[in-house]
Amino acid sequence: MAHQSGIRVSEALAAQFRDALSAPVRVLQARIVDEAVEPGATQPQQGALLDDLDAVPALLDDTSPCYLLVQLDTGKWLFATYVPDAAPVRAKMLYASTKATVTKSLGESYFVDDMFGTMRDEFSARGYQQHRQHVESGAPLTDREQEAAHIRDLESRAAEAPTMDSRRSHVKGAVYPLHADAEAALREFARGTINFALLAIDTASETVNIAHAGSLQSHDELARSIPGDAPRYALYWFDSATTVFIYSCPASTSVRERMIYSTFRHGFTVTARELNINMDIRLEFDDPREITAAALEAEVSERTAAPPPPAAQPKFKRPAPPNRRPRTKQA
Repeated sequence: MAHQSGIRVSEALAAQFRDALSAPVRVLQARIVDEAVEPGATQPQQGALLDDLDAVPALLDDTSPCYLLVQLDTGKWLFATYVPDAAPVRAKMLYASTKATVTKSLGESYFVDDMFGTMRDEFSARGYQQHRQHVESGAPLTDREQEAAHIRDLESRAAEAPTMDSRRSHVKGAVYPLHADAEAALREFARGTINFALLAIDTASETVNIAHAGSLQSHDELARSIPGDAPRYALYWFDSATTVFIYSCPASTSVRERMIYSTFRHGFTVTARELNINMDIRLEFDDPREITAAALEAEVSERTAAPPPPAAQPKFKRPAPPNRRPRTKQA
């Protein structure tokens, strides 16, 4: 998951890519595993690029995202991102926010083209040819290609780390500014005048707007206050000392919206902190119905529990003196 995800390129992948620069390798697959981008399957060069690409869909499955580093016949590389629609929301966000890290770590100068797709066949020879035809002819993009282009733009903006405005020029990360109404609502929230604020991104104006602000009477109202058909950011005072930030992104959300909310989430949290809102607990949900009072209380209890005291160290005991033979009197 707007900012760099913190996931790094593993030494194994970096070494494999360096070796591939001078080896007959056509495709290197890379996957995010735990906190690193690790190498996956490889495909050797067996013919021309288009001949080899028809074997690429066999490297993919219908639920697992991956990166594909494809060596072109020129020796340069294509960076492809495969994010199937059935992939978990968190995985989609991680792959979007990690791409810039991978290309920078491996060397941006090696990559002269990039693709994004959600179906395996998009990475076949025919899919690649269609991609190049659109790039070279400037033909109107399909809806899916427009979505992919928008995602690439977001990734680029995240990598460049623009600033928000003159008042927040020191803040790094992709940031959409707050609408005036949203800023006013967050200031009320910071003062404790209200205990709930729901925010939505308006892509047309590129601002973060307030969707709802007020005070909830119980934790159970939280789930009913967050829509189940669109992503949102939410802030909630769990109690007088604990603020909860919730990022809700339903599974039905389009890839474009997922990437937008993921890309600008970090920038929003930075902006909120500047307004004196400390996010003590950060939660992420695919379905707002999961935000029950019991689940919320369990999360807060677990994350705010004091660590157990260290085990008492046994006191040092002086070792017993060695046994000595009794002295005998001289006659």
